[in-house]
Amino acid sequence: MVWHPATMIRVLAPIALLSCGGGGKKPATPKDPSAGEVKPPLPPPETDAEREKKRHAEAIAIVPDGSPCLPPELKNPNAPRLELGAIESVAVVCAIDQERTRLLGPVACWKVELTGATPGALTYQSASPLPGRGLSVMFDDRCARGYCLPKDAKVPADPVALMAWNLDGSKVAVLSGDNVHIFDAASKAHETSFSIRGDKGVTSDPSALHWNGDAIFIEAGDVNSSGVWVFKPDGIPVGPIEALGAKDKALLSTRNGSFVLLDPKQVAISEQGLSALTIYEIDTGKRTKVVRKLPASACKKDELDAMWKDPAATLAPKCKDYVTKNYAHLIGADAVKGSKNFLALLRGPRLGELAVLDAKTLAELKTFKMPWCEAGGGATGSGGGKATAGERAGAAPAAKKASPSKGNKADKDKDKGDDADDPDSGGQ
Repeated sequence: MVWHPATMIRVLAPIALLSCGGGGKKPATPKDPSAGEVKPPLPPPETDAEREKKRHAEAIAIVPDGSPCLPPELKNPNAPRLELGAIESVAVVCAIDQERTRLLGPVACWKVELTGATPGALTYQSASPLPGRGLSVMFDDRCARGYCLPKDAKVPADPVALMAWNLDGSKVAVLSGDNVHIFDAASKAHETSFSIRGDKGVTSDPSALHWNGDAIFIEAGDVNSSGVWVFKPDGIPVGPIEALGAKDKALLSTRNGSFVLLDPKQVAISEQGLSALTIYEIDTGKRTKVVRKLPASACKKDELDAMWKDPAATLAPKCKDYVTKNYAHLIGADAVKGSKNFLALLRGPRLGELAVLDAKTLAELKTFKMPWCEAGGGATGSGGGKATAGERAGAAPAAKKASPSKGNKADKDKDKGDDADDPDSGGQ
């Protein structure tokens, strides 16, 4: 039988339709839920200026802008730490944040009056790092306060950087991991790097970095002690500061003491509540030691040994009183050198006081009490009352007259020969 073309079309067409699934509708294709949606653009990275603005907002929440007094919150264990510096012969106290979850850096600074009618009075200044004295900051990606590590530098797992400006503010040192990086302060350009390890290098975990005169100092320690290592700014290691006369080359320890920047040519290590002060000359490495004369101890040797190892150690009542009177206020004390004596920022039960210490005996000659704000924000004046309207507006409040130590001829003649430009303000 011969098929006519028209007949073939009529027969094959239905077969083609059946082979394609018949004449029903095609099943709907599921829609992609994200199809057609426009994702919002990622926010631009935070700038240094924006981060600084946030830090400033947090800082003035701790210390109000222009405060003429020390907020009582600074007495709390995790509060910013008061530190002392001498800037062009002016005593300056700054509150430096120590809380590792934020590390705001300088929160507030004050010029301290040491002469005139209101010794101890405070004049608020813009917060800024103290020259030479180090501080801890948080890394922002690879940068510490805008000073960025080289691309080939390893970023440590610990997000905390140690940094310090040199005395004239022209250079910045940043310690990251095992390396110190030197930057030009103005341009923030990276200049050089050096390792803190190796021969004469640091042997424990760094805790602080300072830049005084022609040397960079690194504090580092463990559970037993805390030493100080010296480097030249070009990275040449000088070695640790050793105890004077120690046959076994024992390191001087800042544990229960402090590391202080006396002047551009000298630093010192205070030991065990300023029982002794070893002065280190930066240019020559020469060391001299001053020992503080103490009254007869009310503590047994075992009690004191236990207390130096553990400040929370249990002491007999008489021993506890002795420690409070003779040591507690000097554990961790800062100090700067005047033309005649030392000016020390006291700690513990006497936080908020500055004391003039005899440079030869470390005896306390004179005391300046800085004003504390009341709970409501006002300053406490010399009579313990509220601040005047002028003080609340930013003028320096009245402070207590410097309190001399009893029975000291230098105290009786304390107003003779005072040097208005000297940080220790005529301690002799």
